[in-house]
Amino acid sequence: MAKIEFDCPECKKTNNLFLMGNDKGIFEQKCKTCNTNLEIENSPDGIQVKPLQKILKRNYRQFDEEIKKNIPPDYKKYDFEEPNKKTAKFIAILILTSSLMGLFTGYILLDFFDRGYEEFEIIEIEIVAKNNTSDLENIKIILDGKEINSTYTGNGTYNIMAKPGKHTIEITALNHKKAIMNVFLPPQDSNLTLIDVEEGIEGVNRFTFSMQEGEGEITLEESTYIKMESWCPNLIFLFSLIGIWGSWVTYNLQSYNNAQIGAFFSVLAMGFFIIGPILGIIALYYLKKNKEMFTASFKN
Repeated sequence: MAKIEFDCPECKKTNNLFLMGNDKGIFEQKCKTCNTNLEIENSPDGIQVKPLQKILKRNYRQFDEEIKKNIPPDYKKYDFEEPNKKTAKFIAILILTSSLMGLFTGYILLDFFDRGYEEFEIIEIEIVAKNNTSDLENIKIILDGKEINSTYTGNGTYNIMAKPGKHTIEITALNHKKAIMNVFLPPQDSNLTLIDVEEGIEGVNRFTFSMQEGEGEITLEESTYIKMESWCPNLIFLFSLIGIWGSWVTYNLQSYNNAQIGAFFSVLAMGFFIIGPILGIIALYYLKKNKEMFTASFKN
């Protein structure tokens, strides 16, 4: 066992190093006083002590100089540019505008179904009553709780007059269950018909009641416009909110995939029915073209 005494070059305190076997060579030791990592070289010429951190810095500097010597002078260095914020902002505005148009469209649809149409003139609509085997005659038609007059035109078809808007129509016939249907009559010309058969348009101004024999009552499937009222505005609002979230993701360059999702749903929001989808499609195109903007987020 050999004992080496040396002074720390940083704090000047004396340290001891005990060696087993060969006492010549280069050793690493931490100063007991200042905790500096030291390199101790014990050679026939004496003991040399150097801070290990300075040696590493010197070696790194030499390595860096060697690297620079091996780089061709005409080598083009890569320029780490900041993501193009202007492009991201432009795409985000496209998505946001499309989504806000969707919100406005949803509001228009809600107003279209819920508003009153007292200022509109009454229109003629067709009620068709039949069972599995034949057309029905001598039926009673109740509109919004009141029995109304009707004109029978044959083939189980009756003409009544009503204003545009929501209505509940009930049909009663002898030996048949009462049939109930919720309908919406959009504003239209009073004589709106299909040219080839000269009859009304199903779900618009013509409603068919499939009657069942027996007692009691049945509720028939809602008309097309009533289904639209139940689903379309809610879906449009949902798609628009996803689009707004997508515009925020795009503006902050958070995720390319989420930005695409937001842009896609802004198309589905059908803002102003045509303009909004066009803006959303343009946003999808520019997102694809500038995908590299999102690489800085590491969330692609």
